[in-house]
Amino acid sequence: MLVPIRCFNCNKVLGHLWEDFINRIQEGVNEDELKKESQFLIIKEDNPKTLECKVLDELGITKDCCRINMLSTVDLTETLTKTNYSAYNNF
Repeated sequence: MLVPIRCFNCNKVLGHLWEDFINRIQEGVNEDELKKESQFLIIKEDNPKTLECKVLDELGITKDCCRINMLSTVDLTETLTKTNYSAYNNF
């Protein structure tokens, strides 16, 4: 599936947020790994938010329909561009 341009339900524009969403998650994953290695005492919260939830909050994506679109999208753009089309030229 390609990156969502708009939410399927409420029609909010989401396309401009995709790159920032992915970059922030990648940065957060790297930071979380460093924090886990350096912390000796882990303080548990009542309802800890996941990294994805925090990033969506920072980007201002509050509706559940938009969150579902962002979280469930699998970017296949790179996979599709690597396809070898030379086999199809023989027909």
